[in-house]
Amino acid sequence: MYASLETFMKERFVASDFVISAKVEFVKDSLTKGDYVMSTDPTYWRQGGYNAVLKVNKVYKGEIKTDIIEITPRWSNCSQYFKTGDTYIIFGYVNNKGEFATDVCSGNFSRTNEDRLKIFRKIRKE
Repeated sequence: MYASLETFMKERFVASDFVISAKVEFVKDSLTKGDYVMSTDPTYWRQGGYNAVLKVNKVYKGEIKTDIIEITPRWSNCSQYFKTGDTYIIFGYVNNKGEFATDVCSGNFSRTNEDRLKIFRKIRKE
């Protein structure tokens, strides 16, 4: 448990391999993963998903050498859902296969979340 949202975000910033601002261009989800049915609605991936392709707007931490990256989900309850067209601040890591990844516990947030954006700006100035 964290004393404050600011403390949590500072910890996530330090622990992350990379921190970026990126827009969700599209998702590459399939409707199934193994024996698990991701959705019975065949249009759900048009609204968003987990296997997101992102256009990187700004790199705050780490080395991202391309302006388009793909987030590889773990396909678990911890996978981060991304809404197509939205821009996020993403606290991510590079997994053991060298893929870009993140999850719901990483501290990611939509840039429309003014409270978190204000804290994030403060953290970056420290």
